[in-house]
Amino acid sequence: MKNSSFWRIATAVFAVGSILYTTMASSQSRQQGRERQPEDSDDEEREYDVPVEYQNVFDKNPIVPAGWAFGVVWSTIYSGLGSLLIHQALPSQAFNPRYQKALPWWWASWTCNAIFGRFFSQNDPQSIVISDLTTKLNLPAALALHQSLEIGKSDVPTPEKYLRIPVSLYAGWLTAATVVGTPDTLLTLGWWERDKERDEPLAAGILGATAGAGYLIARRLNDPWYMVPFVAGFGGIATRQWNKLPLLGWTAASLAATYVGLLAYWLPKGKFHEYNRIIVHDAEAEVIADQIETPEPQQAQIVRERMKPIEAEGLD
Repeated sequence: MKNSSFWRIATAVFAVGSILYTTMASSQSRQQGRERQPEDSDDEEREYDVPVEYQNVFDKNPIVPAGWAFGVVWSTIYSGLGSLLIHQALPSQAFNPRYQKALPWWWASWTCNAIFGRFFSQNDPQSIVISDLTTKLNLPAALALHQSLEIGKSDVPTPEKYLRIPVSLYAGWLTAATVVGTPDTLLTLGWWERDKERDEPLAAGILGATAGAGYLIARRLNDPWYMVPFVAGFGGIATRQWNKLPLLGWTAASLAATYVGLLAYWLPKGKFHEYNRIIVHDAEAEVIADQIETPEPQQAQIVRERMKPIEAEGLD
C-alpha cells in the first residue's frame, strides 16, 4: 500500500476517534436517560447504565451479562487495541506485512464501532435493532483482522506477540455479543413472546451451544485467548441470574468454571497446535521458516541459513 506511514498513522487516529466518539455518545445518552426517569423512580433499580429503551429490553433478555462484565471487557479491549494501533504506526513497523494486511480491516471494524456507538446512544427501539446488526457485521471484520495478523498461524517477535492478544479478545467478545444481542432484536420486534417455563431451559441450552461453538472456533483459530471473554460473559450471566433463574445461573457458572479449567491448561501454551511459521525480524527484513513436519533443530538451522544473506547484506 502506497504512503504506508500515512495510512498507518491515520488508522491509529481514526481508531482513537471511534473509541472517544462511542464513549462520549454513550455517556451523553445515559445522562439523558436519567433525566427521562420519573422523579419518584429509584435509580438504584437500574441494572445497567444504558438508555431507558435498552434497559427495558435487557431486563427481558435472560442471557445479557451483568453490567460489570461489559465494563471489564470493553476497557481491556479498548486499551489493548489502542496500544497495538500505536505500535503498528511506528516507523519501525513500516515493512511489517501483517500490519499492512490488517489496515482495511481496522477501518472496517472501527467504522462499525462508531456506528454502534451512534445507535447504542439512541433511546428508541429501532436503534436496538441497528446496534445489534452492526455488532453482527463487525464480527466478520474482527475475524478477518485476526487472520490478517496471523494470530494462531505464526510466532512473531515481541512486543507484537503480546499486543495482538486484544484482537483475540475482541473477536471472542463480538462472537458472544452476537449471540446475546439476538434476543434483544427478537424482543424489540415482538418476535419472542416471553414464557419463563420455556425461556429458562432454552436460555441454558443457548449458553451450552455457545460454549461448545466458542471452544471449537478457538481451536480452529488455534487461539486460546479467543475464549477468555466468554468467561466474563458466562460469569456475568451467573451473577445476574443466580437467584432469579437458578437453572440458568448454575449453567452459566458451570460453563465459566469449565472455560477457566480449559484456559488454565491452554493459555500457558498459547496455542492448541504448533504454528506453521516462525518469523524473525532483522531491521527491515523478515525470514520465515516452515515448521510443518520439521524437527526443532532443523527449524533453527533453516532460520540461520536464511539469515546469512541478510546479515551479509547488512555488513556490506
